[in-house]
Amino acid sequence: MSYRPHGKADISATQPRARGVCDRCGFMTNHYKLKWQYDWRGPKIQNLRFLVCDSCVDAMQQNGQRTIMLPADPLPIQNARPEYYVPDNNPLSAIGGQPPYADWRLGSQIGTMVNAAGVPAAFDGNPNKPSFLCAQIITPNSSFGNYVGINWAEGRGVTTPSSLGAPVRTHTVTSYTIIGPNDTTIGSTGYVVQASPVAAGWGSWTTIDSGDIAGDVGETITGTATGPRNQFHRVAFWGGSGAISVCSVQLNVSDGSS
Repeated sequence: MSYRPHGKADISATQPRARGVCDRCGFMTNHYKLKWQYDWRGPKIQNLRFLVCDSCVDAMQQNGQRTIMLPADPLPIQNARPEYYVPDNNPLSAIGGQPPYADWRLGSQIGTMVNAAGVPAAFDGNPNKPSFLCAQIITPNSSFGNYVGINWAEGRGVTTPSSLGAPVRTHTVTSYTIIGPNDTTIGSTGYVVQASPVAAGWGSWTTIDSGDIAGDVGETITGTATGPRNQFHRVAFWGGSGAISVCSVQLNVSDGSS
């Protein structure tokens, strides 16, 4: 008489045990030797409802199946004093002037748009912010009397970058970018990019480029400019009946210094 093969199962005439088939390899073994297969599903361990033999039991996957639970962000503190990382790395600031606020008052940034976040906001390196964080003038001046700009002359107690030479007094602006607030229009219909030499002071501005403003929210305007080296450069906006806001102004120079 022949008997059907019983695989890995132990057969005892005195202590019979039920047999079972492994759900993974298909070999027969004693049912009590089969184990449930567990694995991560999301944030918890779950029984996959597979009964498998010892050689087929898989270790639980720590990567791929398990959800990583990130802790909550720490609570912010009141009256924080963070480092000025954006201004410190900001290539839009006046060359020869230090970007931190303590040095902004040395005269490297000029303008009449002193409302909201004031003139420094136009040169803080952040091109995406709402109007209340921008350079703004609530009651515009007539004509192009609404402006933000740069005095390239170095301020008191400010170290001149060695790569530019000394003294840093005048520069040539070859291109520019103007960006409006992300929640409203600039509030003007036209602009001019102007320059003034050291000798002329504040009374004589020469227009080196100009253009119209479309009036879109978050508008970006780019252009090229021509002209000799000058100590002062500014972007001025035509005054209307409402507030004028500018998010970011970038003046690109093509030379070292003079």
